[in-house]
Amino acid sequence: MARKNRVAVIGASGRMGKAIIQVLSQSKISELSAAVVGKGSVYLGLDSGLHSGLKQNEILFSDDLSKSISESDTVIDFSIREVLSDVLSTCKEFKKPVVVGTTGLTETHKELLKETSKTIPIVYSPNMSIGVNLLFKLTEIAAKVMGDLADIEIQDIHHRHKKDAPSGTAEKLKAILLETLSRTESNIVHGRNGILPERDPKEIGIHTFRAGEVIGDHTVYFFTPEERVEISHKAQDRKTFAVGSVKAAEFLIGREKGLYDMFSVLGL
Repeated sequence: MARKNRVAVIGASGRMGKAIIQVLSQSKISELSAAVVGKGSVYLGLDSGLHSGLKQNEILFSDDLSKSISESDTVIDFSIREVLSDVLSTCKEFKKPVVVGTTGLTETHKELLKETSKTIPIVYSPNMSIGVNLLFKLTEIAAKVMGDLADIEIQDIHHRHKKDAPSGTAEKLKAILLETLSRTESNIVHGRNGILPERDPKEIGIHTFRAGEVIGDHTVYFFTPEERVEISHKAQDRKTFAVGSVKAAEFLIGREKGLYDMFSVLGL
């Protein structure tokens, strides 16, 4: 039997880290090689399998980024944006491909991704879900067909713990609409309040909810005087993001340097 693809997971003790470890435990192609947590984490030294609701896997949570990445074949990063620079520089040092699913990235972070991708292959997406990436593609198609005829709104609903707003997925939907329709940030309205003038025909509204334990719901609305088209995705389990992340890591095996997205991974 061929050796499995060894995957280091950064941010392994978090919600997404746990889901990725669960998916890797069932993969026929990949396996967990390292579970990385932050310096001083209360999880240091604990078994990552037990923490993830699995049987003991003898891969202990570690804060040794260099050792974990150097001994892996690919890396999946779902940590926090403050450590992205260290993750990318270490992957670059050991020439390891990396999947970046961390959200809330600034333009500086995105430029760093572009620069690093000149040396190693990287998959970056604000949402690794297969279904959400289909949502992205359908939104692009709908915008080409209806964009100049319709009023467009984006709705973003997540759990009360999520810090960035709008979500990375909502930001990506916005970017798709702006590019497809040749509009700019000046056309974006975040929520509405007070006495407002009549809606501008090119306006795109974004509405953010943070409540309860919603994993992630996104809807793009296209309203015309005669009809309404709604394109929605509702995540029912975090494993949907984990499955896409592992698929992206496997896509990177033997891949040339460059910056890829989930459209590349899924052949969209």
